[in-house]
Amino acid sequence: MKQAVIFAGASVQPEQQPPVPAADLYVCADAGVKLAQALGVVPDWIVGDFDSLGSVPEGENVEPFSPMKDDTDILLAAKYALSKGCRRLVFYGALGGRLDHTVANLQMLRFLADHGAQGVLVDHAHWVTLQRGGTAVYPRRDGMYFSLFAMTEQCEDVTLEGVAYPLCHGKFSNAFPLGVSNEILAENAVVTVGRGDLLVVYARD
Repeated sequence: MKQAVIFAGASVQPEQQPPVPAADLYVCADAGVKLAQALGVVPDWIVGDFDSLGSVPEGENVEPFSPMKDDTDILLAAKYALSKGCRRLVFYGALGGRLDHTVANLQMLRFLADHGAQGVLVDHAHWVTLQRGGTAVYPRRDGMYFSLFAMTEQCEDVTLEGVAYPLCHGKFSNAFPLGVSNEILAENAVVTVGRGDLLVVYARD
């Protein structure tokens, strides 16, 4: 599976970010070019309206857009990665900034699932993805809580194994945070979802 790493412009401390994985494609969204540079990554493509960066970078790998657009800059970067055949997209600088952009980035995970791809949002204290039905295995990460939230109205027939608060064929609702602050006790947690989109969040204090 082709992987892309996308850098966005949330204000984060570069030295605190997890190591950048090897990828087939590195893309910067607007001010994400600063984060990529700080992390020692040379981007293959730079896209955005560059209102956050303050100027349009030079180079043949730069694609500027008007600020009058429907897509966020990070979504433009994600669409570019999809167009290049990437089906796993890892995002840096997509958490911890403005709340409205964070919510938009969480919604983007559903957009990616609709296009047959997995998105992962990471920073020094979080690892976030979306599980659309089926069974997935999640490793224990020391010092991190393991929380699950319904992104659809309901997630049905949910079974959780290997966690402090297991569940057997239960139901999650987007109107009640049943799955917050669980913990993985076994080597791995096994999460099965019969129907629905489940937001999977690792978080540390």
